[in-house]
Amino acid sequence: MKKISVEFDGTLSRFFNGMSNPVEMDVQHMIKRLIDEGHDVHIVTRRYENQMLSENRSVLLMAEHLGLDNENIHFTNRDWKWQILDEIGIDYHLDNDETDLYYIKNKLTKTIGVSLNKDGVQ
Repeated sequence: MKKISVEFDGTLSRFFNGMSNPVEMDVQHMIKRLIDEGHDVHIVTRRYENQMLSENRSVLLMAEHLGLDNENIHFTNRDWKWQILDEIGIDYHLDNDETDLYYIKNKLTKTIGVSLNKDGVQ
């Protein structure tokens, strides 16, 4: 069993600005399959956790849709993701943000960053 995380905006869902994400449904199906296979799946997002800003609402709804517990949702409050990934011991992180993937590659030894863009896994 692996510990896997996925970015929310532009990977698991549409982009933060509402732009379409052609791979969002494929990623959601893949995440459901990973959960069914017994992997420990997390959502890690740079969105704010503060409920007053309501940024977290769509993340929480997606987690519910996928069958994830709230303990498996991590908001970085705009910090880079690599620190959270290190704290929770993620093996693989799926993301479309090249800067986050750069930091994962250069600051972490355990986590492997997997690039997801409009063409799928890179």
